[in-house]
Amino acid sequence: MYRIDSMYEAMIEGLLEARAEGKANRWMATVAWWLARQQIHGATDYWRLLAARLTNELPPAEFDQLVAQLNKQEDDLLATVGDDWPVVPEGLTDLMASWQPAPPDLEACKADAIARIDASAEHYRLRYLTAGSGQAMAYQQKLDEARAFVADPAIDPAEVPHIYAEAAATDMTPADKAAEIIATFEGWQQVSAVIEGKRAAAKLAVLAAETPEAAKVAANVDWEGDTE
Repeated sequence: MYRIDSMYEAMIEGLLEARAEGKANRWMATVAWWLARQQIHGATDYWRLLAARLTNELPPAEFDQLVAQLNKQEDDLLATVGDDWPVVPEGLTDLMASWQPAPPDLEACKADAIARIDASAEHYRLRYLTAGSGQAMAYQQKLDEARAFVADPAIDPAEVPHIYAEAAATDMTPADKAAEIIATFEGWQQVSAVIEGKRAAAKLAVLAAETPEAAKVAANVDWEGDTE
């Protein structure tokens, strides 16, 4: 990538891209003359020929304004440059190629995509669950107690403290609270299964991707569908 502290690279890239598109205007001619005068990247002859050729393409009024700023050697070149466009020197072509960022590493992109899949899956789970290992243990404990209560409604309350505490807090019977906890868990199982299926499918798609772009696309999972 060209340096932020130099205008040469940006000017050259803009000039040659415009030329490749068949453009020829006063800005391009002026830049080419300036690059020649500064002997940028050792391509002085090329810049001079390109500048002269571009200048000859200008409308009469712009041609006269620009020619008035040229020295005799530059002015003489206008009559001898001919109608062919100069070929970009190989060294300049190689130099321009070095300004382009290195292509992203496919394996690194895949690893990043898989990490993003896991992170987004966890983010979506938090719509249904409260984060934290302690909270996960509390969910499991309440489920165990709910199942124990359903199996034996006469169970000692000291063995199912969460059921009685939440039932009292929500003005429900212990039986209704136990049934609610179990129903919530069963509903979550369905949601979790869909999330895990999508997560696994997305990872397989990432691993099969043949380009960094394909890996990035595969990591964009629609968690909403079929999980609500």
